[in-house]
Amino acid sequence: MPYEQVRAFYPKEMGRQKGWCLKNCRIGFRIYTGKFASAKADMLSQRKNGTLHPITTLPPYCSVPVYLDVASQYEHVEVYDKGTWYSDGKKVKAPDYNKCYGWGELCDGTRVVKLTNTAKFLPTKGYWKEGDEDFRIALLCKFMYKTFPAYTNKKILINPEIFGKNCKAAIIEFQKRTGLYPDGIVGKNTYNKLKEYGFNG
Repeated sequence: MPYEQVRAFYPKEMGRQKGWCLKNCRIGFRIYTGKFASAKADMLSQRKNGTLHPITTLPPYCSVPVYLDVASQYEHVEVYDKGTWYSDGKKVKAPDYNKCYGWGELCDGTRVVKLTNTAKFLPTKGYWKEGDEDFRIALLCKFMYKTFPAYTNKKILINPEIFGKNCKAAIIEFQKRTGLYPDGIVGKNTYNKLKEYGFNG
């Protein structure tokens, strides 16, 4: 089941205070007030409300908290950030998955990801714009370069899950050539026009 990010993670801002792993993670998500006193309390709450999931279902293009069994009454939480792991503000190796309770949709009571419809390309807000980040944007970037290489910079394939300036420029040119308003935003009209050219995201 795919998820989409609703609160971005900022690794450089993650707290580094030892013994305060939950707070450190929360700060990385720019959540400045917490709900739980420990990673264990947060994990147990998520388990109870159904927002804790098996580590084997870790969403590849999202940043989420992951709860670990460290034989402590407080346990431990790290952040999985689209393939990179962070613990107390530092990059670390992936943990032993056998020691993971799972990953959560929330961090210290605040939602960081939510379930999205696999059949739906556009996000809940109804459009994609520069600065957005999601696995579905990678589908768009790859399509633009493959279908319209004459005006799509190859750099669009660097971090393709991010709607960057190269993606925006390609979309603006596509909109100009197809009679759409050239704002560089992929909303309903632009999405439908892309589908006419074979896009099946």
